[in-house]
Amino acid sequence: MPYILGCRISLMKTLFSKILLAQVVAVALALIVVTVITRASLNQGFKEFLERQEATVLQTLAPLLTEFYESNESWDSLRNSPQNWQRIWRLSRSRPGGPQQGAPRQRGGRRLSDGTNAPLRPPPGAQPLRWMGPPDRVMLRDRLFLLDENHARIAGAKTSVLDGVTLEAIDFNGQVIGWIGFTPMGTILPPDAERFLDRQIRITAISLALALVVAAALAFLLARNVARPVRQLGDTVRDLSRGEYQARASVETRDEIGGLAEHVNQLAVTLEKNRTARQRWMADIAHELRTPVTILKGEIEALADGVRQADERMSTSLRDEVNQLSTLIDDLQTLALSDVGALNIQKSPVNLSNLVCQCVDSFRDRLAARLITVDMQVAEKITVSADQPRLRQLLHNLLENSSRYVTQAGQVRLSLAQIQAGAEMVLEDSGPGLDGEQLDRLFERFYRAEGSRSRSSGGTGLGLSICKNIVEAHGGSIQATHSAMGGLKIRIILPV
Repeated sequence: MPYILGCRISLMKTLFSKILLAQVVAVALALIVVTVITRASLNQGFKEFLERQEATVLQTLAPLLTEFYESNESWDSLRNSPQNWQRIWRLSRSRPGGPQQGAPRQRGGRRLSDGTNAPLRPPPGAQPLRWMGPPDRVMLRDRLFLLDENHARIAGAKTSVLDGVTLEAIDFNGQVIGWIGFTPMGTILPPDAERFLDRQIRITAISLALALVVAAALAFLLARNVARPVRQLGDTVRDLSRGEYQARASVETRDEIGGLAEHVNQLAVTLEKNRTARQRWMADIAHELRTPVTILKGEIEALADGVRQADERMSTSLRDEVNQLSTLIDDLQTLALSDVGALNIQKSPVNLSNLVCQCVDSFRDRLAARLITVDMQVAEKITVSADQPRLRQLLHNLLENSSRYVTQAGQVRLSLAQIQAGAEMVLEDSGPGLDGEQLDRLFERFYRAEGSRSRSSGGTGLGLSICKNIVEAHGGSIQATHSAMGGLKIRIILPV
């Protein structure tokens, strides 16, 4: 139990926490980027707003100052009179419509200023000027200045550097008589502007914090949903590693994790089948070895007790059982070597046509004894790169299988042809036929298609398994199907 708990805690520290952390960090970085962009956008928007405000004021003041200059024929009334400068400022603020709505001009010859330094007075019958413009939240009045045509200060804010300052020209009769502009605001914002930006940043920060909390909750759910099936897969794999091959993973989704669970279940089925096959393999080996050993033991005990005499018949019986046992051991060694990839294959050019004919000739007498006819269709001079002794063993096992299991007075047909994939060899017989399950198990070790575990028909039950391993060791393929003749058809393709 501590091991299991440790695995789960380790998993939570790795997969779950990594997914959760990755999601939260990604969202946090995205929110930081959004915050920076929002801040920059607000600053840029405020800057553009300020520039529009300044441009509107300059365009409104320019015609007023032109009229003032026309009325006074100079700037002297403004140079030494801050009151007149403030009056013109208030007049521009009371008429926010733009340059075309500048200060009213007197038609009766009366000027806006009498040429003295006295404050300007409203025309006869006019109402006293009132503050009608919006509050000066961006310090326009404190930053406004007026220069003469030579850029010398007349009134307003003091400025010594004009680089980067936008100036509005004041024209009179086609001649520039002065310049008006604003000093730069600098990095320190007015209190109202600072409060506005701070309020926007606070609102943005609160919104982003709430978004981060929601994203973290969603990331938690995602990480948990991903980690849970992976943890279950880990438990299943751990059970399989302990030999509990009946363990299965639950397939809850159709995504990659669900596909992985299906693969793990397929692995469990394969492992269970392999264990069953291994157990059957050991039982089959014990059964196959027990028969010749039992016979040898009985014969030897009969000799020792004097029940039987050491004659030629006894010697032949002992020799047959020893040969049978030796053949079984050799076959087992061949299969063991092929299983671990150590089957010795020495390839060289082999005339497969001649080899097939030689092997068939060596079996003609045995086949003829059971009235089995052989029909051969072998193309000439088909050469493959292969191990000749192993190919001979392959053909021997195939023909041995036919001679043992084809019904008496049956027929065997063997063909060899050159195809694009290589050399194709087909061996088929007249029966008895096999059903689908028997065909699927035909190349299993110790499997005999007649279903008997006796050794009445001879052989070790390993011949076709050895054939399959030899063919695959040469990079070829072997397949068993139903024959049109009514029996078994084995098709082999060997690369040239």
